[in-house]
This record gives sequence, structure tokens and C-alpha cells, in this order.
Amino acid sequence: MPTEKQTGVEADVTPAADRVPLKVKIGYGAGGIADFLTYTVPQNMATPIYARECGLDPALLGIAMAIPRAIASLSDAAMGSLSDNARTRWGRRKPFILAGMILCAFPLPALWAPDLLNGLLGPKWGMFVYIGGLTSLYTVLYSVFYVPYLALGYELTTDYHERTRVQAWKGYMSGIAIFLPNFFYLFCRQFSSMTAGVRWLSVLAGSVMVAGALMTVGTCQEKARGAAQERMPLREALALTVRNRAFLVLQAAVFFLMLGVCCGGSAGFFLLLDYVCGGDQTRYGLLVAVSGSVQNVMTYAGVALGVYFSVRLGKKSTAAAGCVSVLAGVAAMTVFLAPCQPWLPQLPLRFHPYLSMIPGILMNLGLQGCTLMFASMTADICDEDERVTGLRREGAYAALAGFLSKLAGVLMMGISGLIPWLVGYHTADRVPTEAQLFNMKWILIAAQGGIVLIALLFILLYPLTRERALETRRILDARKRTC
Repeated sequence: MPTEKQTGVEADVTPAADRVPLKVKIGYGAGGIADFLTYTVPQNMATPIYARECGLDPALLGIAMAIPRAIASLSDAAMGSLSDNARTRWGRRKPFILAGMILCAFPLPALWAPDLLNGLLGPKWGMFVYIGGLTSLYTVLYSVFYVPYLALGYELTTDYHERTRVQAWKGYMSGIAIFLPNFFYLFCRQFSSMTAGVRWLSVLAGSVMVAGALMTVGTCQEKARGAAQERMPLREALALTVRNRAFLVLQAAVFFLMLGVCCGGSAGFFLLLDYVCGGDQTRYGLLVAVSGSVQNVMTYAGVALGVYFSVRLGKKSTAAAGCVSVLAGVAAMTVFLAPCQPWLPQLPLRFHPYLSMIPGILMNLGLQGCTLMFASMTADICDEDERVTGLRREGAYAALAGFLSKLAGVLMMGISGLIPWLVGYHTADRVPTEAQLFNMKWILIAAQGGIVLIALLFILLYPLTRERALETRRILDARKRTC
């Protein structure tokens, strides 16, 4: 794989003035824990609670979970403009980060009241309206935190490599939270019902979310580079942002990678529970706990490798290598996503369910490297934007990135619910047939592989090299000295 051109010592040494203190990196990373839990609790528990426990059609559940993401994409855009234009004594970002997370923590336990509207609309449509309505409110409140938090990370430093290290610490800290979803299912099974368990889970998660936001606000100092510039209307800010070719190419790569990796959704749940584990819920819970924990170790490995290779190969080449690792994980599903049965008739082997961890390990290793590079590359794009426009608009870029992420989420939820529907599985309170599970597997592999391949093509089209980023930084620093 070709590498980006080296530019000598200058490319690898961070000036002391641009170094971010360790406590600030840890504090910013603590917000990553809050961010992760905010979307993971609803995303991971919706199918076990509403599809399997309550019997809601997976296709309807997918639509109900997709509607809020479409609404939140608009709130992300509004929050980007509001954050960029805010002028408070506490800064442009931190008041929204804290307020948004507090507002998210309170309605989280209320997401799990499946019977509330059954008397008015019946079980099927009552659950559908309740999930779609309350989750829409929740995701709008999430925007209040999410967009300013992203923007804050982009502007903590101006150094090419230090930006990667800041985002790496977000990955390291988020890795603590990534261990937790592996035990969500087992935790909820300890209560009288899964619904009661997930409510207590939400209370605990909400407390951790608020604590993480408090650490970010308490340790991170905002830079004043954009505080003195004139306010820009939302429409004008978005119009200027979408004309940045490098940003659009990068966001296309982000969009297709996230869509490809995450489109499994409810199909993945049924495949692990009913295909790999034969419907044994205890075995499924243990498999998720063990495999998730192993994959989380790969999260740290992926972030560390991303930092190492980005200094030596450049961000673009490192992101492309991560994408190849994801494709290797998808290819491995053809062999290792299989039930407990003789692996090859000629050999005295039985296929162990824990071998199904191998595809996830490869995919997670590559995904972490890609995610790290994407965040760092976006900060470089903000410099490129300032070079052309003279403005610091991290909020606008965070907003549009959030909008496209939510759009990917809409399609992800739709595809997730569509895969079971395509194989004729419409009633989630019964076990899918062996033929339905087999067909789910191959549709999922084809969808993930094809979509991730598109992401790789966009990564290869990304135009900003390390040389260009360093040149842009020199120009911006020279402008400051002449002001």
C-alpha cells in the first residue's frame, strides 16, 4: 500500500506549545465514555427487549429506531451553528456538553415502558409509537451534547500528530465503556424481567454518563481562536461546509464504513442466539460477554496501532489498512459464523461457538484504526477550511458529520430490520427456522462486504496528504504572527 510522503523531523515532533496535557486527554476521553453509553444502551437492548421479549416485528422496530435518527440529523445541524455562534463566559462548547448529557440521563430509563400505549393503540402500534416518539426526543437531547463535544476535540490542539493522540485517548477511555455492553444482557437477566433489568441498567448508565461529561468540562480548556469572529447563520455555514471536497470524501468513507459494519443489528442478534448458540440464552449471554471482552482488548490494540502507523504511513494509508481489516473480518464470517456442529465431516472436530469471535476481532481492530484516523483527519480539514475562509468552524463540521452519521443510522436500522423480513421472519416471539438463519447469514455477509468496499474506495480518494496539512498549518501560524 503506498504511503504518504515523509517530511522529515518536522512531521514527527510536536512543539511543546501544541502538546495537550495528559489530564486534559483523559478528561476529554471521559466524555467518550458518556458518548458511548448514550447511544449503546438503546441500540444494544432494543432488539432483546422489544423484539424478543415483547414480540414486536423486527422490521417495525427497525423503522421505529430509524425515525429518531432522521429527526436528530436536523438537530445536529442546528447545534453546530448554535455552538459555533455561542458566546458565553464558559466558552462555546462546554455549557452544551454538560447540559446535553444531564438532559439525556433522565429520560433513558423511561425508554423501556412497552405497555404504556397498548390500551390506546394495541400492543403492536402502541410499542411502535412509544419507541419512535420517546427515542426521537432522546436523540435530539443527545445532539446538544454530541456536536459540541466533537467540536471541542477538533480544536484542543493544532498539531498534526497531537490531534491523533487526543483522539486516541478518547478511544482508550471509551474502551473502558466498551467492556460494559458485553454484560448488559446477563445483567438484565438477574431481575424479575428483562424490562425491569434494563431500567436499572439505564439508571446506572445515566449516572456514568453525567460523570463523564463533568470530567470533560472540568479538565478541558477551550481555545479562543473562533470566539472573536462574526456569527454566521446556519444556512450559510452549512452551504460553505458542503463545498469542502476533502470533507465530503471523508464523510462518504465514514458513512459507508459505519453503515457496513453496523447494518447487522437484529439479524446479528438472531444469528448469534439462534444459529450459533442454538437458542440457549445462557450460552448466548456468556458468548457475548466473552467475545465482547476479547474484542475490546482489540479496541486498545487498534487505537495503539493507529497512532503508530499514522506517524509512519500517514493517516490516509492507515485508514485504508483498517478498512481492509474490516473486510477480512467480513470474509471470515463465511467460515466462523456457524452453529455447533461438525466443522468438516472428514475431521473429528466440532465447531466451537467461541470461534465466532474471530470475525468480530478482525472487524473491531480495523474499525478502531479507521475511527481514530477519521476524527484526526476532520481536524486537519478544519485547518484547510480556515486557510480558505479565515474562519474556525469546528461546530459546523461536527454538525454535518453528525447529520451524515445519523443518516447512516437511519439506513442501518432499516437494513437491520429488513434482513429478517427478506427471509420471511416476521414474528420475533418464535425461533427462526434453520433455512431462515442460513439465508440471513449470507445476506448479511453480502451487505457488509459490499458496503465496506465502497468505504475503502472513498478513503483512497481522500485528497489531503500529510505534506498538505503541514503546509496549511505553517500558513495559518504565519497569519497569526502578522496579526
